[in-house]
Amino acid sequence: MAGSELPADVGSLPELFARVAGDRGDAPAVAGGGHEVGYAELDRSAEAVAALLGAAGIGRGDLVGVLLERSHQAPAWILGVLKAGAAYVPLDPSYPPERLAYLAEDAGLAALVAAPERAAACGLDSLPVIDPAATPPAPAAAAAPPGPDDPAYVIYTSGSTGLPKGCVVTHGNVLALLRATLPLFDVDADDRWTLFHSAAFDFSVWELWGAWACGGTAVVVPAETAQAPEEFLRLLRDERVTVLNQVPSAFRYLAREYADSGAPALPLRYVVFGGESVDLDVVRAFLAAVPESAPEMVNMYGITEITVHATYLRLTPEDLAGEVRSPIGRPLPHLSVELRDEELRPVEDGAVGEMWVAGAGVATGYLNRPELSADRFRTLDGRRLYRTGDLARRLPDGQLAYLGRNDQQVKLRGHRVELGEVEAGLRTAEQVSDAAALVTRDSAGNDLLTALVVPAVPGTLDVAALRRHARTTMPGQLVPNRFHRVDALPLTSSGKLDRRALAELAAEAAAPRPRILVVDPIHQGALEELQRRHDVTVALRPPAEELLRLVRDKEVVVLRSGVRLDAGVIAAANRLKVIARAGSGVDNIDLAAARAAGVTTFNIPAVSAPAVAELALGLMLTVGRHIALADRQVRQGIWNKSALSGAELAGKTLGLVGLGRIGSRIAALGRALGMRVLVDVDRATEERRRELELHGYELVALDQLLPAADVVCLAVPLTEQTHHLIDAAALAVMKPTSLLVNVSRGLVVDEDALYEALAGGGIAGAGLDVVAREGQPNRLSELDNVVITPHIGAMSADSQARIGRILVDSVNAALAGREVANTC
Repeated sequence: MAGSELPADVGSLPELFARVAGDRGDAPAVAGGGHEVGYAELDRSAEAVAALLGAAGIGRGDLVGVLLERSHQAPAWILGVLKAGAAYVPLDPSYPPERLAYLAEDAGLAALVAAPERAAACGLDSLPVIDPAATPPAPAAAAAPPGPDDPAYVIYTSGSTGLPKGCVVTHGNVLALLRATLPLFDVDADDRWTLFHSAAFDFSVWELWGAWACGGTAVVVPAETAQAPEEFLRLLRDERVTVLNQVPSAFRYLAREYADSGAPALPLRYVVFGGESVDLDVVRAFLAAVPESAPEMVNMYGITEITVHATYLRLTPEDLAGEVRSPIGRPLPHLSVELRDEELRPVEDGAVGEMWVAGAGVATGYLNRPELSADRFRTLDGRRLYRTGDLARRLPDGQLAYLGRNDQQVKLRGHRVELGEVEAGLRTAEQVSDAAALVTRDSAGNDLLTALVVPAVPGTLDVAALRRHARTTMPGQLVPNRFHRVDALPLTSSGKLDRRALAELAAEAAAPRPRILVVDPIHQGALEELQRRHDVTVALRPPAEELLRLVRDKEVVVLRSGVRLDAGVIAAANRLKVIARAGSGVDNIDLAAARAAGVTTFNIPAVSAPAVAELALGLMLTVGRHIALADRQVRQGIWNKSALSGAELAGKTLGLVGLGRIGSRIAALGRALGMRVLVDVDRATEERRRELELHGYELVALDQLLPAADVVCLAVPLTEQTHHLIDAAALAVMKPTSLLVNVSRGLVVDEDALYEALAGGGIAGAGLDVVAREGQPNRLSELDNVVITPHIGAMSADSQARIGRILVDSVNAALAGREVANTC
């Protein structure tokens, strides 16, 4: 049944999946995280979940919460709930426990599908928890199948009162969307769709069922990858994604990363926008950078209450160059869009009106909100319509131009101002990457139109020039009174602009500048960026007495390894809020004293996992036959993998100790060179063994790995267990012809024992990322069969700049009280 046409007699989503699974069998239905799950296997997994729910008395008409991590397992849980006849209520584990508890209570959940430990961590263990990993009961009578009018899911959206409201969407609603929309795309079973969005955002419904309806593959994008443009771009390439769905605010970052990365070739065929106004300038720039055949760019307006999408527009060069800032095209075939004024009368073509949507996509209503449902879902002229709250006008060719929310209009200086229009006007300035507008109030109680601006060149904003641009391109009432430079605009978990957080960000931007002390060298670009936003004092590695004086009025101290912040220094810094370290570890910081003083401490690793993995490969090659050439190239950060052919590594055995983010990359590189890969991990379970076997890796114990490996590569953190993990005894069982490569930090290797093994011919050579005492002379460097190259030695200038930006972003986040990765 692969293709874009749905049979007319399919009445529910489980029935649709069963039809497709019958045709596709073991073809991949879901991919992600190194896993691929075939249609038949996913169908069996979903049946097991449905059986567990049935045994618990859950069936047709019930609402079941699904605590969904973004993993290859999540789609089976959703399908299992639907097969049981129930409707799923997606719960994002990143939400605060209070919000999750509210959603569970408001929906009246009959059960929760989740790993029990995850349910407990989110405070939801008071519900009946169905563990999808549990053994399903013996087959029983099949559950009553859902019909087109039965609820498929309830997704909660923000409410004007501040309380989320659950929108009830039926199987028939989703099937109508697929029947009307998929024929507009040339998609089939060969396509691979990103499942980028949280299941709590209805864009995910289109991503998942759009892929499945045509027999394609849904590629799950982990949450951390979705928030890291560099990693996401790599996923698009590695997973061979052909259909990408994005909210425009997320696409901005991806498009910027795409250009910064040299516009690599991608197999994309479609980019589908939804959820926000499209940024035509970003689309133009992206298409201009695409080296070969460009994907089709499609803009689709829609909202949860009409089942994801309402309109369709394939963006043409004329659209991208036109004067309409947010064209959204025409209604989808199963819907109609009417424009009405405040008196509910149809407006003339060209006039501004509120969009009312009618048709088979209009949802049932809001769960347990009869008054709100009656207000928003109305019957006019004998037809049921949804009142969107969005403004538009009909163009001469019949297409619609989106004009923003009617509740984003504000009254200022006697004029009605549309905030979206202000934002769109500011984005036309070359120096502006993004902008948001809001109304703030000064100390005298005056309302001010305020713009928060993300500059195109980080850290720089010419306010006078931007004000002149606004005055020459927009009516006077749309020109902001104040402009504040910000690093980024706040986004919701679904990637949309978080307007509720703008007021707080505006207050932060207008606040006095924090004072920062930098005591170790950092990337010049990062230093300049800190200096633009903060009052920065640079005093490199000051004497102890000078350091005590310098820290007294500082809120942030930035350091690497050259200065120690002990309890006395931290006590002297009476305004200290943040300690930011860039490098390997925090052993020069008294963490106990910092915690006692309420100071946030974090460490930014000096290089990304992919770069360290490539460095490890470079070191393997370096300590082989090409030592002279490779050593020079690695040290200069320009080593050439094609010139340093891995021919002598092909067929050899790589023994990898540790399989975290860095270790996983190293293993993949080793396999790509034709190496046999042995892996030692700290928790060697049978499930872990099977998982590794899927990648072609062999799980072995360390005492078996060391004598078997031609190259032993260490990629483990320094802990009590890994201290001197490789000692004289371990080195003694390694092959005399073997190489040791270490990209771990600190005393994972006994360096005295390593010196003796290398000098005495116990092993052939070693490539070391760091030595125990960073920056200190080490006698290992005396040996001609050793290369010592710190992370930074294999990093390009772009990579070094990227690490600097992470440091700056983390400092800014910590000062704003937001959670920071790598907090100690």
